[in-house]
Amino acid sequence: MRAFPVNRDTIDLLVTAAYISTPAYRSSTPRELAENADRMGQSLWDENHASVSYAIKQHIAAPHYEWQPVAEIVPLADDEQALQIERSRLLLAEVSCHHPEWDQSPARDLVERLGDAIARRFSHRPLVDSPDHLGVKEYEGLHRAVEVWEREIGFRHPLTHDAAAREGSRP
Repeated sequence: MRAFPVNRDTIDLLVTAAYISTPAYRSSTPRELAENADRMGQSLWDENHASVSYAIKQHIAAPHYEWQPVAEIVPLADDEQALQIERSRLLLAEVSCHHPEWDQSPARDLVERLGDAIARRFSHRPLVDSPDHLGVKEYEGLHRAVEVWEREIGFRHPLTHDAAAREGSRP
């Protein structure tokens, strides 16, 4: 069982992805969109911190959340970016599901809706054996996505010179 607080960039990525992929989350005005995004992100972070608190048996409050959109995926994420969103979604679910309220939470609903959107997007993409998890099938190419996404790292596009240079400079 892993439970740890995810970073703000991961929450921003998932909230932005929810808005571009799921019509149920769209808003009529920019102000309403920003307020709803703040609430959505806070919900994700609250559930994540509740899970960590439950796992370590000590209360850890989630920081205040204000959405900072991930502009690189607006208006539509490419396949590599969608794979990163899926990796981030799976991580958030894994590290946030340990407390009893997770199953009925709006955060879990959001994570499931994102999963449905990704499944529709990749309905044509083959499932392959995961190189990291024995017996697990995953979307082809998912292993290229980083587990903990940060804006500083950015999206990994393996066939570009810039991405290869960034990969070479990692510790």
